[in-house]
Amino acid sequence: MQADQAPDADAGKEARDTRILYIDYSKCIGCETCEAVCKFLYARPRIVLVRTVGGEMLPLYCRHCESPHCSKVCKNRALSIDGQGAVILDPMQCRGCETRNCILGCPYGGILASDEGVGVSKCDLCAGRRKSGELPACVEMCPCGAIHYIERERIPEIQTEESRQAEERVLAHLRPKKA
Repeated sequence: MQADQAPDADAGKEARDTRILYIDYSKCIGCETCEAVCKFLYARPRIVLVRTVGGEMLPLYCRHCESPHCSKVCKNRALSIDGQGAVILDPMQCRGCETRNCILGCPYGGILASDEGVGVSKCDLCAGRRKSGELPACVEMCPCGAIHYIERERIPEIQTEESRQAEERVLAHLRPKKA
């Protein structure tokens, strides 16, 4: 068990790892390492960098929402929350979907269109690595320490004014205000 992971309150139950990814955009240098390692492991990246009109490179990723809108709009029920709180894509349920409503339903750009087999891809927090006690690969490989694997409730503890402002710039890029 990792040092920052608290044991479950019920002694008879196995402790659950309910951490999610958090990217501190004020530390991110846009180097594309997270995207490259994800592509290396999964053939198709589940985290992608986009360039804003201002020239910043920003990683977009699944935020593993507590009440994910993407799963609510998926008619095939291909998206669900696993026992650890991660939003998981069932590729067998996703096959044949022509609407790709989940892409439109994700407010963070974390579900990515694909032209291979399954119509979309998304981060599963490196489910296989988590099973073997490893961190998501992007967390381990980020050269500037911008990507955290942390309990959702602990995010405010590590946020700074700079990280909040950087997050606002990302959200403004994803959801531009109408003129």
